[in-house]
Amino acid sequence: MSRARPGVRLFWCFFALYGLTSSGNPFRVPDEFEVYFQAAQLADAGELSIPQTLAITQEGQPIFFGEVGADGRPYAPYGPGVAFLIAPFHLAGRAVARLAGVPRAPLPAGIAWELLVGGITTFATAFAAALAVAGFCRASLGLGANPSRAVQLAVILGGATLLWPYGTTLYSEAWLAAAFSWTAALLLDARARDRGVPIRVVLAAMLVAAAILTKPAAVVTAPAFMIAALFDRQVAARARWSVALALAAAAAMAMAVHIGWNLHRFGRAMDFGYNLAAMIPEPPARSFALDDVPRGLFVMLLTPGKSLFVWAPATLLGLLGLPACWPRERGLAAGAIAAIVLALLFYAAFLFPEGGYAHGPRHLVPLIPLLLLPLSVPAIPWVRRKLAVCAAIGFVMASLGASISFLEDQSAPGAGTRISTGPYYERIDPPPGRPGHRYRLDYIPFKFALTSGHWWSPERPSGNGPDFFPLHLARARATLPGGQNIPPWMPWAVSLPWAIALVWSGALLRPWLRGSNGNSR
Repeated sequence: MSRARPGVRLFWCFFALYGLTSSGNPFRVPDEFEVYFQAAQLADAGELSIPQTLAITQEGQPIFFGEVGADGRPYAPYGPGVAFLIAPFHLAGRAVARLAGVPRAPLPAGIAWELLVGGITTFATAFAAALAVAGFCRASLGLGANPSRAVQLAVILGGATLLWPYGTTLYSEAWLAAAFSWTAALLLDARARDRGVPIRVVLAAMLVAAAILTKPAAVVTAPAFMIAALFDRQVAARARWSVALALAAAAAMAMAVHIGWNLHRFGRAMDFGYNLAAMIPEPPARSFALDDVPRGLFVMLLTPGKSLFVWAPATLLGLLGLPACWPRERGLAAGAIAAIVLALLFYAAFLFPEGGYAHGPRHLVPLIPLLLLPLSVPAIPWVRRKLAVCAAIGFVMASLGASISFLEDQSAPGAGTRISTGPYYERIDPPPGRPGHRYRLDYIPFKFALTSGHWWSPERPSGNGPDFFPLHLARARATLPGGQNIPPWMPWAVSLPWAIALVWSGALLRPWLRGSNGNSR
């Protein structure tokens, strides 16, 4: 079996899984709906402002989160890259709506069109997360794992970690995970080949740049790839430096694009558009505070709602395998250590180490494939029972995360997109420059949604309840004004093909899932 074939089958299997379980709901928080509106404005007017957010109000106030640019247009505080990445799916959604006869009209009359097109747009992150799984498999093979071991680890990544829930929302982290997985795969592939090395290094550098253009904070992780290249003793010193410099140049160019974009919008190089005035009782905002690092680390590593090891337990085994990995794959070990240390320190000091309303440690999602890679090194033995326990816990958390909306679980009914006190946030008296709300350390994931009586209530609002696109469409059709414009067959049309593809592609993976993974006990 060729190296590409298991990766292709993994891609289709997890694209189908994430598509089938997609929330199809990009209208919950600004990180989702403003990215959706960016793509819509790109399709309508060829630019990235978000005037839609000024026309839609909540409690009499526009839902806009960002800053008004020098040209008088409202802009989101997110990288320009993600709008271009999701645009093909947005255009596909428009085509489906046209073929189905769903009319586009101003809200509220056009709600059916927005729900259908928005749901199909959300399939973009299903595509991205599936790419991450396939890229991880390729990287595992590049480390010398036999195909069965590579596929089994990829299945754990795709079905038993936080990557699954993030493949069902419109958050950008799945795109970063895909970029990082394929960057690792391309660099490992280049190491093993005599021909085609420059093009693989260039492609890897382009992926690092694309990740930064998608989310500027990805620049924090970029040095990990440079460190991995410099520590790789299997490559000549000159080649190591060439790779590291190529990656550094790509990261620098991506940040230069961001600076130019900021200057174009706001006239200030380091103004990314975050308008935090409403969240900071004593401005100006301090985005980072060293005093908050201990608490931030505790949040991301040890709290039940945000711990990396609760939401992706197999990463603990990957980290524990780093000492054995060091003498055999020093570049991988050094890069993984650099990635997790840089990300933890950066986000622990950040305003919101929990990542806002979101399942699990949102900021660490892109690192999960990298932290699992040490388990691919053939010399590192598997303890089947430990890995099985981690996979079982991860599957439970991931499947619940894909089934229960993070916003419904973390905010009180009627709070909408506003940060408010409740099961997730508590009000505090903060130091100057820091937010007046703080993540609750005692938050238990899924408890509020499942015990509040709202999640399964027949009277629940449209968009609430089991967080699956077909169910949201069916409920919108039955309860919302204009919902009858959604054809009665549409919920089946956006679910049945995914179910068939999942069964078909899953069956094709059986030879690798049944095979021996090599060095295990």
